[in-house]
Amino acid sequence: MRRSIVATLLVLAVVSFKVLAIGTTAVAQPAPSPVPTAQPAPAQAPAIFVFGDGALDVGNNNDLTGGEMGDAPHANHQYYGIDFPPGNNPTGRFSNGYNIADFIAKAMGFEMSPPAYASLSSPSPTKIEGFTGVNYASADAGIRNSTNADMTISFFMQVANFGETIAQLKALLGGRKPLNQFLSKSFFLIGVGTMDLLPESNPFDPPMDDKTRVQRLMDMYGSTLTTLHGMGARKFGIINVGLIGCVPSVQGSSGHGGGCDDGMNRLAAEFNTALGTLLADLNTRLHKFRYSLADFYGFSNATFANPSAAGFANTNSACCEGPCMPNSYFRAPCDNRMEYWFWDDGYTTEQAAKVAAAAFYSGKAFTAPVNFKRLVAMKG
Repeated sequence: MRRSIVATLLVLAVVSFKVLAIGTTAVAQPAPSPVPTAQPAPAQAPAIFVFGDGALDVGNNNDLTGGEMGDAPHANHQYYGIDFPPGNNPTGRFSNGYNIADFIAKAMGFEMSPPAYASLSSPSPTKIEGFTGVNYASADAGIRNSTNADMTISFFMQVANFGETIAQLKALLGGRKPLNQFLSKSFFLIGVGTMDLLPESNPFDPPMDDKTRVQRLMDMYGSTLTTLHGMGARKFGIINVGLIGCVPSVQGSSGHGGGCDDGMNRLAAEFNTALGTLLADLNTRLHKFRYSLADFYGFSNATFANPSAAGFANTNSACCEGPCMPNSYFRAPCDNRMEYWFWDDGYTTEQAAKVAAAAFYSGKAFTAPVNFKRLVAMKG
């Protein structure tokens, strides 16, 4: 009996195999699935909003003309973007490729930084599908409106532009409550203050009281962050000021003998200490104000102390000199761009941005009180 059952099952199996093989009366079998390609992980926040200066700018300065202080800085020309996909693609990023905003966005599951506010139609967004945020950062921007006045979009004005964005989002999402929920889960990346510390960027802003320059900046910074919080922001990823006395434009100037300006670096350190105090205070005073302070100053210092350990061979000169464009006076960009920290006279290479972003997003040594990843994961 058992043998007959087994034999019957074998016959049925053979018949089924033949029917599938002939395929005239059977349902066709699906083709083997292709090997999956690497895809970004699902985004860990509904959107990312970016504010700051040229370290985070992705094209907001492209059409700025300038004013009394001079021309607006632009990076939508060669050799900027020489390594940006698909290659030789100057987008307005002050880099040979991606910048820190891009790498933070990538770590969060997005393709890259959200688009520049200036590149979007007005009003924008027009639909919530596909919306990943907006980048408002502008090269040479400061905390003060007077910093590089008329040459840039100040932090204050960037926040005003954000106001235009959330007015549209409120309509698309169906009211203030869903907007608040959306914004409370979103990530706000901010990096500003460098330009406010440079005397040449503030010739029309003499001190008007007994406060130090840093104290006045903290008052303004705190006020603008409080405004952002009042508009719905809850998760703030703040990048402090780097070694402003060690950028190529300073190290290459006369009087420094090829070294860093210690006085400028001390001013940056003073700013950063005050910024840490400010954020801790806002955390206690503002409802659900959560933050991560990324120590770009400390990370740069550690890298410069032992460049080879991080894969860098040059941390004191620019890979792309002068105006960073085809010019008979300046040489073409260096070939070993992965080994250079500085791309031009003030901003980092893609590789430097990549390692810094990794340290800030998932590292532990250069963020406080938590890293960006922990902050993003917090309940909105």
